Amino acid sequence: MVIAPSALSRTIGVVLPARETFGVQKSGAVALCARDFAAYSRFREQIAILGAAECEYPDVRYRRLVDWRRWHLRTRTAYVRGVARAAKDDGFAVLEIQNRPQFVAALSEALPGVKLALHLHNDPQEMEGSRSPAERQAILRRVEAVYCVSAFVLGQFLSGVRDEARKTIVVYNGVAAAAESATPKEKIFAFVGRLIRDKGVVELTRAFVIAAPDLPDWRLVIAGGDSAKLFHGRGAPLARERDALADRLTLLGQVSHAEAMALFARAEIGVAPSIWREPFGRTALEAMWQGCAVIATGAGALAEVVDGAGEIVDARDIPAFAATLRRVASDEALRRRLQESARARAREVFDIRRVIEPLDDARARLLAAH
Repeated sequence: MVIAPSALSRTIGVVLPARETFGVQKSGAVALCARDFAAYSRFREQIAILGAAECEYPDVRYRRLVDWRRWHLRTRTAYVRGVARAAKDDGFAVLEIQNRPQFVAALSEALPGVKLALHLHNDPQEMEGSRSPAERQAILRRVEAVYCVSAFVLGQFLSGVRDEARKTIVVYNGVAAAAESATPKEKIFAFVGRLIRDKGVVELTRAFVIAAPDLPDWRLVIAGGDSAKLFHGRGAPLARERDALADRLTLLGQVSHAEAMALFARAEIGVAPSIWREPFGRTALEAMWQGCAVIATGAGALAEVVDGAGEIVDARDIPAFAATLRRVASDEALRRRLQESARARAREVFDIRRVIEPLDDARARLLAAH
């Protein structure tokens, strides 16, 4: 629900990054999480999401920021000023800054009467404005709460930092409950995500090439835009593997979130082979939710999300990775056990109605203190 500023009188503003997409076909992971944490909150009627992109979802209250760019200001400065103007116009008591530590100082100075919270979706030590302990300590002085999507992210934030007021908490990403899919499972290894080297797509494809001769009925299905040209274009590093696999490899390109979930619903196995330290691992969780047996690396928070409900591999060890693909695909009893464990962990730990509780408790404290 996109609403005019004059009609908006909300208590909590959720600030998206300026370049965060919010469309049905392509939504940023931060926007999807913000949408879930607004839609399932007990403060739902008091929350509006603020962003620069067009929102195509009718089930959220959304304030699109327009006319905020200024030729004489850098993009970040202009956007923060636009956010501050909107917050003043709409009388927000609390602003939740999504994944932009560098916004904190300017918004703190511009909005002295507003309680600020920072919601971290990435490793703060790799983000502008929070790389050093001194920067993170300064953030804690300016905000009332820091929400971290995993214990891994929390640990990275607190490294070298004192949190005497206990402002930092873990708020896992969640998935909305739905009826269990009746879609028959197919012999598919499914990958969803950006097709970049950090996501382990190269290692996954090469491991499947090794395993494929022993798994004649299995396919690898990859969903994601090939922006890094791993499969297409001159000198594509996976062109040879693409040609060798032929119809055993399906490249779906960019898909909507609903299409990604539908892929996991019909896939026997979901693979999250990231070689960088994932701050959470949303696609691993979504594969678990849809009843996939999950094969993931232990990078960052992935092992925390899977936590015994899947197989953990070192994607860089491609022969060992291939052996794990082969073993899970060929052992039906193991695969069924992993599927049941994954589904149970997803529902017991990551149901959005469960993970939102600490966030809403924090929201209640901030509103009470306002």
